[in-house]
Amino acid sequence: MRFIILLFSFVVANISICFAISDTIIDVIAPSSKGSELNLQLIEDYLESIGVKANVPENIYSDNEPLYSNTDEFRAESLVKALTNPKSIAIWCIRGGRGANRLIPYLEKLPDDVKKKIAQNKNRKILMGFSDVSVLHIYLQNKYDWSTLHSPMLEQIVDNKISQDSIDKLELLISGYRNNIKFNLKMIDNGIELNDGILESKVVGGSISLVRASIGTCWQIDTKDKILFLEEVEPDPALLELRLEHLKQAHILDEVQAVIFGDILCTNDEQLLELVKHRFAQSVNFPVFTLNGIGHARTNYPLPLNTRAVINHIKGNRFSMTVEMPAEWRRR
Repeated sequence: MRFIILLFSFVVANISICFAISDTIIDVIAPSSKGSELNLQLIEDYLESIGVKANVPENIYSDNEPLYSNTDEFRAESLVKALTNPKSIAIWCIRGGRGANRLIPYLEKLPDDVKKKIAQNKNRKILMGFSDVSVLHIYLQNKYDWSTLHSPMLEQIVDNKISQDSIDKLELLISGYRNNIKFNLKMIDNGIELNDGILESKVVGGSISLVRASIGTCWQIDTKDKILFLEEVEPDPALLELRLEHLKQAHILDEVQAVIFGDILCTNDEQLLELVKHRFAQSVNFPVFTLNGIGHARTNYPLPLNTRAVINHIKGNRFSMTVEMPAEWRRR
């Protein structure tokens, strides 16, 4: 097999960092809503600029589908091809929106040999995206124990809707230059303390709406002994409280190790939003943290899911969390 070594660099914290990346492929898919046709070439150009080749399905968008990027069948087929592609290192979603949950019945009906191929690719490649892609993160984690990456979408990057710092941290991870990412957390005081100031587990979750939508389905999120991460765009704090109460009453939080609130974008009343978070923390018997910089804002740092994560107490209500990329994927 022929490999071409490409070097590229960018500046992070005023330090020039170089990467050596073999001639690799990233599958580009649109499992949810339709993006801009004009951005497809920009996406290919962006991926080429970081040393990888984009594999974009032909006719990825259909003018005959009014709600989603294409028919359910086309979107499911594109996803399955990406999941089983032996040549690609990652699957990167163009954008979120709606419709990823409609692909689950197709994934459930796949022949056993195809399911086996998906299982074999566990940690050999990663799924990248967030928002509606939370459906696919949760499904792959539940069914195949895949590790995935909660990350910005490709269209956000080429539309300049993501901070450069977020992009830099993402490129450090997917290039293999960094094998983990560190976050600062704040604990909402509810009288719960970590044993010896440390909590080690795996992070799962994503969009609160879609975590909630998984309840009662074949892809219901498994939070047992996990750290549940939640983010959302929710203009009404009362609706946020409704969703959190549903998670509690549906027993989704019964055996969780901790909950981390990422960015909850609220255009209505920030004070009420904080009240809802604190009231939630007071109602549960596990630690509750906040983490700025992951969600639907311009800053959206990458967060590896279903991989080793360690939370350490620093001082007072301040904690750090280090989350690793899958070891097998780093050795690709």
